[in-house]
Amino acid sequence: MVDITNKQCEICKIFSNSSRVKILLTLRNKPQTVSSIVKKTNLSQSVVSQHLAILRNKEIVEDSKEGSWITYKIKYPEIMDAFDIMRKVTKKIKGER
Repeated sequence: MVDITNKQCEICKIFSNSSRVKILLTLRNKPQTVSSIVKKTNLSQSVVSQHLAILRNKEIVEDSKEGSWITYKIKYPEIMDAFDIMRKVTKKIKGER
């Protein structure tokens, strides 16, 4: 039980960065290249690459090479279910104050 709890906390820490959240929301519906993510998030190429490396190392996203392009996608799409729940809770909390 402790191992899964620690892993869950580790994943939550990964999602506590707004740049990583923006990247994951961009990847929500389809795989994207770094340049596409940069355009959609208004983050710099170096920031996007840095956070994709973190997400890849933590097995949240995976990459694949298509010709000279590398595309990234969410490895476990169920992650977005957690995002949706957090968004609903956030809206409720914001509405209560």
